Amino acid sequence: MSRTATNMALPFQSGMKRGGRGFTLVEVLIALVLLSLLMLALTNAVRGMGQTEERVDAHVAASDDYRLATGWLRDTLGLVSPRTYNNTVAGAPAQIPFFDGASNQLAWIGVLPARFDAGGRHYLRLAIESGALVLRYAPWTGAATFSDWNAAQSLTLAAPASDLALRYQDPSTGDWSPVWPPPELPPQTASDLLLPSAVRIDVDGAQPPWPMLVVAVRAARQCRRWTGDFGGGGGGEQSC
Repeated sequence: MSRTATNMALPFQSGMKRGGRGFTLVEVLIALVLLSLLMLALTNAVRGMGQTEERVDAHVAASDDYRLATGWLRDTLGLVSPRTYNNTVAGAPAQIPFFDGASNQLAWIGVLPARFDAGGRHYLRLAIESGALVLRYAPWTGAATFSDWNAAQSLTLAAPASDLALRYQDPSTGDWSPVWPPPELPPQTASDLLLPSAVRIDVDGAQPPWPMLVVAVRAARQCRRWTGDFGGGGGGEQSC
């Protein structure tokens, strides 16, 4: 081989050696740092998506709980038994229904939906118990009042809940009273005015927060429960 050919081959061989020497330690470290940053960004993105999904699920669950709770209140307060009993308080109507409304709790005789338990008339009480809004219920026995609420079944409507504020609308004036029956209720009050026309419910401390709820009160003239057989024609609706 000539000297000229040899001289031309040497630079080519030198370049081949330089090109095949691989990465330096600095280059490897830089690549690892970039890869770590990329993995960190991807991890944060995946974690953020998971947290967003959890928040959405929690919000949907809370909305469902609120819808069920308010549905319960509308069903039970929306169908109140108008049966009256003798009142011994002087200066008040001689016959009043069991609808004992205070500013922070309410006890009444209402009609549970037929789809729940046995349905029909029950004693009911709405109050705050142990940091939760609780609806208690017990089957109606015919007695005018009910006092053994600790033995009654319970349904938690909102937890947590720190306070309950109730107001009752006078059907004759439209005014809101913190108690029912109001102290100034005249003895000659008509039977259709012995119940409030609506109850306003404010729940504090609920998570998520409850908006103010107004439930219309309707006297249950007849229970929607069929008695008797369907084929013989001897059935009918049971009176409340």
